[in-house]
Amino acid sequence: MNPWPFAGRTEAVARIGSVEGGLVVAGPPGVGKSRLIARAVRGLPGVAWVRGSEAVRRIPLGAFAPLLPAAQPPADGPLRWAAATITAPVLVADDAHLLDPASAALVHRIAANGKTRVIATVRADVEPPDPVLALWKDDLLPRMDLAPLSPRESAGLLTAGLDGPVEPATAALLCRAAQGNPLHLTELTLSRRLARVRGEWRWHGPEPVPGALGDLIAERVAGLREAERTALELVAYGEPVGAGLLAGMTGGRVALERLIERRLVIVRREGRRIQVRLAHPLYGEVARARCAAPLARQRAGALAEAVTALGSKRREDVLKVALWRLDGGVPGDPALLLAACDLARSMRDLDLAERLARAAVDAGAVRALPKLGAVLAGRDRHQEAEEIYAAAWERDLDDSTRADCGLMRALNLVWGIGRIDQARALLREIPLPAGDVTTHQSVMAMRASLESAAGDVRAARALLARARELGPLGPRALRGNGTTEAAILLGEGRATACLAMVDATLAVLAEEPDARPGLSSALADTAVQAALLTGDLDAAERLTREGAEPGAGFGPWQRPPPQFGSRRAQILRLRGRVADAVDASADAVANLPPRGLLAGQCLSELAHAHALLGDARAATDTLELAERITLPIGPHVVFPLRAARVWTLAARGDVPGAIAAALRLAESTLRCYAPFALHDVVRLGHGELVAERLAALEVDGPLAALFVRHAAAGTGRDLDAVSAAFEELGMLLHAAEAAAQAAARHRDAGARRAARTSATRAGALARRCQGARTPALAGLELPELTPRQRQIAELAAQGLTNREIAERLVVSVRTVANTLCAVYDRTGVNDRTALAELLGTAAGAAARPPLAT
Repeated sequence: MNPWPFAGRTEAVARIGSVEGGLVVAGPPGVGKSRLIARAVRGLPGVAWVRGSEAVRRIPLGAFAPLLPAAQPPADGPLRWAAATITAPVLVADDAHLLDPASAALVHRIAANGKTRVIATVRADVEPPDPVLALWKDDLLPRMDLAPLSPRESAGLLTAGLDGPVEPATAALLCRAAQGNPLHLTELTLSRRLARVRGEWRWHGPEPVPGALGDLIAERVAGLREAERTALELVAYGEPVGAGLLAGMTGGRVALERLIERRLVIVRREGRRIQVRLAHPLYGEVARARCAAPLARQRAGALAEAVTALGSKRREDVLKVALWRLDGGVPGDPALLLAACDLARSMRDLDLAERLARAAVDAGAVRALPKLGAVLAGRDRHQEAEEIYAAAWERDLDDSTRADCGLMRALNLVWGIGRIDQARALLREIPLPAGDVTTHQSVMAMRASLESAAGDVRAARALLARARELGPLGPRALRGNGTTEAAILLGEGRATACLAMVDATLAVLAEEPDARPGLSSALADTAVQAALLTGDLDAAERLTREGAEPGAGFGPWQRPPPQFGSRRAQILRLRGRVADAVDASADAVANLPPRGLLAGQCLSELAHAHALLGDARAATDTLELAERITLPIGPHVVFPLRAARVWTLAARGDVPGAIAAALRLAESTLRCYAPFALHDVVRLGHGELVAERLAALEVDGPLAALFVRHAAAGTGRDLDAVSAAFEELGMLLHAAEAAAQAAARHRDAGARRAARTSATRAGALARRCQGARTPALAGLELPELTPRQRQIAELAAQGLTNREIAERLVVSVRTVANTLCAVYDRTGVNDRTALAELLGTAAGAAARPPLAT
């Protein structure tokens, strides 16, 4: 039986075919969303299709499997890898409400990129995954709600589908029951109650119940023969299922052919495979609902055995078989479960990875315990991870597994629980067989990492040197050494070398088969800090986005949102966007685990921003919370807390206390952080206390050099130049403070006009800092303009001549000239160009410039 022809929807087809960026089509089940899309895109070149389903929504990127290479994705981010693979001009995501989280995130990413037109369908009565919901909620794509067919369209479809005239009373009866739903109309015609009488189709039997689509489908499924029902259930639990595989499981092709004839399944070529899918998701819902738990387990087990016998050739096959075995209650194959666990981890699906790791442990695989510990640690369940690692440590492990367990346990002890001394002791217990250079080097690298975290850069560098003396570094030691070397270089203030080491180590990680998102994130975070050390805020912002990307949209791996959210807040603060920094910090805090190393980074950034806004109470409360829940592991964790404390003291009015705190912090922190602590003293008005110490620091980049210039600035003109340099770097609050200090220096020197110029500039810059209130700005004396002076100044800044201004305001040219002279005198600027720059700068701010009374 051929499928029904497409009928109606002319306007919808035209809209979908012509829309440039794509759109989302929503509607109830059976209303014809998929047929509509297929008709609309049939003439377009290069259309790629992905289809969500209940069977594959447990498999990361399962919906995209037919479009992706069979190989495991690289470790540096499955989304980036998958997005680069999808190059079709048009992507159709059918039944997007059934996509797995990774596929949903990929659809969103492709739509946001704008290079591919994305057309998605969703059921209007089902909540889709968040990335799919965001397609129209965030105005990325328009949403079109597909209305039911009109009575006229329904009648036309009925006549075309039955290939003959329909008795008017029957047509009215069926259209009324279907309520404009094409699938419902189709099911009514397949219910065997229609017969052709004297050339017309007529309904025989009780009047159909409107809206009873599910009952009609259930009735049809109940009427299937046993082999047909078995085939339908196998597809419902395993789609897509290979046509040959399904035929082999059901005794031949007869059952499959009858399902095709009954329009319950469809057969498509997908790549090199001939695959069987449900003709509509509702058929799967009905088929699964009819299966009692024992039968459902039987179907899952049968699918697992059949695919295993045929051979698992693709990435998703390994995950499917492992899950089917678990669903079917089949004894677990530890090797299969561990391979599936590694795949799930590589796709950042830690829920699935945990389930598979626990199943491998239950199956007796001792080597699965360290993997389970790593998954739990990745989910910020560090105490549970320690219990698993400790249990594994007591088991009879081979040397390689014990070394892996010890290294991962040490990481968790330090960064998850804060027990650095216990981690040091544990590393001494790892067996180091003679001749096993790789394990020796890996342990050395881990010991170096611990010392670097504790702030002992010299000891860390010595341990890395000893590791290199043992011989060429293998992959495991190379990634450990590279990550630690980058952190050491950062601590030493060698930002340029640090960034180069990050790039080299990420390249090594990208070549490894196993994903290591924790290492990738640590390297990205180090790179962000190195970029900030040089004053390159644009690079830091780009690195922050890239660092957050691998974790976006993937289950419970929640480290990237707070880690890189707080870095984004830090960048906003340095840009002078202090209120935005509060919002970004609050978002990062919302994603924090109950306790951990990121608490200090996120909460201290929030406290710091509050303090710069002059909200001492909020800053104090936030700092107190941070100090309660932060793991004080070393300077990388402690510095943000102490820096926020400096500005909290300043917000309270205790500037001497703030200066003393900054000086103590500079003494106790790493070289990469010392310039910021010392420069805080300069910002607080006492550059003479730190000028020599800043000059003595050996730190890469123009920012540290600018800090030195700021501390050594002896005249107002010097400070004006420093302010301009900060503005060029995009650090507007620093620029405003330097300009305010320049105004005070000019005023002390008796240069009143220069003082007004600097003060005017400081005020304009400060207005772009979203309400920042710091000691340098507190004493700023801003020039004031009358309303008439402001009016004339703004017109002059727009390029109008004195005569044009006079004609517009109906005043004399002399009045305009005299008023402008008064404006120039009060603001300290000399001409229209400078005035336009001043007012243009302020016009870009959220508030009016400080030139009005």
